Amino acid sequence: MFEKSQGNDPFRFRRSSVFYNRLFSRRSNLRFILIVLLFGAIILIIIIKPRPYSDPRALPELTGSLDSDSSEIDSSHIVWKTDLIKKINSRSSFYKPEQFTKEALEKNKLIPVTAVLLGWKRTESLKLVVNYISKYPFIKEILIWNNNNETRLNVEDFELNNMNVVLNVFNSDENLHDLSKYITCSMAEYNYCYFQDDDWLNLYMDSTYTNFLKNPSLIHSNTMPLIHLEHRRWMFSNSDKNIHTGFTWLGCGSFISRTKVQRFLGQLGYIPLSKDRLRLVDMYFSLWTNQYPYQLSNPLTPLDQNHGWSSGIDHWSIVYSNILDAAQKLYTELAVKSDSDHFERVEETPYYHKRDVRAPCINDKCLFITNVDPFPHPSRVYYANNITHVHEQEAKFNALDFPSNDFWEKHAYHNAVDLNLNTCWNSFKIPKKGDYFGLQFVEPKSYNKVTIVSSKDISNFDASFTVEISFDGFNWKTCDKLESSYEAQDYDSVDISQNNIIAMDFDSADIPKSNIITMDFKCFEEENKNDPVSFIKFKATRDFTEPFEICSFILDGLSL
Repeated sequence: MFEKSQGNDPFRFRRSSVFYNRLFSRRSNLRFILIVLLFGAIILIIIIKPRPYSDPRALPELTGSLDSDSSEIDSSHIVWKTDLIKKINSRSSFYKPEQFTKEALEKNKLIPVTAVLLGWKRTESLKLVVNYISKYPFIKEILIWNNNNETRLNVEDFELNNMNVVLNVFNSDENLHDLSKYITCSMAEYNYCYFQDDDWLNLYMDSTYTNFLKNPSLIHSNTMPLIHLEHRRWMFSNSDKNIHTGFTWLGCGSFISRTKVQRFLGQLGYIPLSKDRLRLVDMYFSLWTNQYPYQLSNPLTPLDQNHGWSSGIDHWSIVYSNILDAAQKLYTELAVKSDSDHFERVEETPYYHKRDVRAPCINDKCLFITNVDPFPHPSRVYYANNITHVHEQEAKFNALDFPSNDFWEKHAYHNAVDLNLNTCWNSFKIPKKGDYFGLQFVEPKSYNKVTIVSSKDISNFDASFTVEISFDGFNWKTCDKLESSYEAQDYDSVDISQNNIIAMDFDSADIPKSNIITMDFKCFEEENKNDPVSFIKFKATRDFTEPFEICSFILDGLSL
């Protein structure tokens, strides 16, 4: 399948190559066994030439076609080429290269990552992704698997923003589709992989990585709000059978444990799939981890959307069929009382109802947090392996109370931190005493004033919420309230009512004479007043009578 040439293509491999050295140089006997099983599976699919594939995430409507007309494709193609470079150049990472040296990693809690990218026919997009993610120092290695046997890629084809990044390219003689990313991750230098396809760009690298650091064993992914809603329908729960899993697309930027990838390869060897299903194993991976993915909801930045998998085929039929097959096979395995470790039976923490990180801030400097989840808990949608189509599982979800597509598109989490005063997050559910919302900062800092903008009357905010800060997200300190005042202010020509703005100071520093609601708090003694914090949240002290709405935060002049 692989051959090593002496010409200009040094990355085609036979058994004596780097590919096999990296596979079999691991000390773990388990990996050896898994790889042996995997190659049996690979042999099944390389005899057939697969079609170009890209997962169906670019949904104009959840019930519509993924295909765009030629004018829309041409237009979007121009837009991403002309506008994206400016966006990329405006991004820089809070994390520093010196934090990821071998010596530094022995002391800090940071995690080096291998990025795994697939190539097909969007070479310019692939080059752009490589250039972009290489500026983030936690990406220590980039492995590119090129599935296109008509176009050979070399390391020299790519430009890096960080010369400390190790880049390797593997040219396959056959299109292995999704399977190739798992093969590639299995031979990664580091214990965690970052998956991203070449049709979308994740502009929230720092914030996604920051959330991943707290619970690295879980899948951490992100997707657009309407697809996030759709994924909530594709969750499967059965406490009697120890099922607690959900589906997520991985190609929009996902951090994944290499251990879970290794287990998945073992599962593919243990439970044979047909050739067609094996090509599209992205539809199996997250479900077979038997864990709810940690998914952030945010707008996506499209790259070249040409050469997609969905053209000319019934893509939804395939998606639904594979998701159902994955769930059925998982149920069958877990229904058997066995000591087998092919599938995890214990739910990992934090449990789903304890997760509160919802969306990255648009500037990638923070994350919006709230415990108010507008969707039903997955346990309320019971899966008993007695359905013949995913629509039947969706119907159970649809019978419950949750936001409509239109409501969610207008009031999803990210609208609280999108730098737009005209868009707002709405809690949908009526907050109760103890509910909260707030921010987690990528870079811990000392903030002396926070301004909150709402489209609703929040003139009683100071009587309804306490302010709490934390260094670690577990231990919280309540700030002492000192005083408050209400005034109006004009923000960027947007007239905001005096009752819809509240600003809070956290010590007795000078209060700006501006037309806002100002609340002074004291969180530390004078000698510690400038201590940096990582979290701030506003916790309700009473039950509300209607949903709450947040349009923007402003921290010491930093708008979110």
